Amino acid sequence: MHYTFLIVSFLFTFSSYGQNLLVKYSEGFITSEQRLKELPEAIRTERVKKKFYNLTVNVKDGISYYVNDENTKNTDYNTENKSETQHDDNIQITNTKIIVNIKNTEKFYYKDFGNNEMIFEYFNADQLFHGKDSLQNWNWQITDEVKVINGYSCKKALADWIGHDAQFTAWFTEDIPVNAGPEKFDGLPGLILYVGTPYYEYSAILIREIKNKVEIHKPDFKNKKTVTHKEITEIIKQKIHNLRPSSITTQEGDKTITTETIIYKN
Repeated sequence: MHYTFLIVSFLFTFSSYGQNLLVKYSEGFITSEQRLKELPEAIRTERVKKKFYNLTVNVKDGISYYVNDENTKNTDYNTENKSETQHDDNIQITNTKIIVNIKNTEKFYYKDFGNNEMIFEYFNADQLFHGKDSLQNWNWQITDEVKVINGYSCKKALADWIGHDAQFTAWFTEDIPVNAGPEKFDGLPGLILYVGTPYYEYSAILIREIKNKVEIHKPDFKNKKTVTHKEITEIIKQKIHNLRPSSITTQEGDKTITTETIIYKN
């Protein structure tokens, strides 16, 4: 059985779990062994590394802040070129792959649940985005599936998100009744301990209550241009569209040479 959970108030769960909460998450790619073997060694090493982020929730004020920890910093990888040449009688075809690596680890997400506001910053498609948006309407479908994560009884929820073909799976616990989660994810009647897609996952690895007062300051982008998640999706779609293979054909005597270049961005 599936049923839909709709958010009526963003603060209704916050008052029942202390004053402040700290949750550490690990993030990482979900990559098959076969796919890993196909990647260059330098990329393979980085692909399996976990990145770590801290979610701080000020329960009383209804504000959360998700940011990379001090050990999770942007890494620049070397660009790698691969060429393969095929000979077929008088036709020569050269395929060139250019792998371009980008900054994709440092980010933050500030959420004000009372004012339905999200402020964020992250790299994607080799571009730093400064974002301002409302909290996302996930329209979660809560299922009957349950399992234990980190000692907490969790329920499974499913959702689709703007511009993404993959389905998002979340596991949340009503044992910690706060409407919060990693990165842009929230909107469930309990803390989200896990989010996954076919390619990427977020997992809570530490949960503790903070007794001391925690102040979360609202980020200020000043005069920087800000965009919404929907606008970012359109920008990235256009960049991907512009990365279609290019092909050049030349004639050398009785040989026809075709060079095809494909640019990949991780």
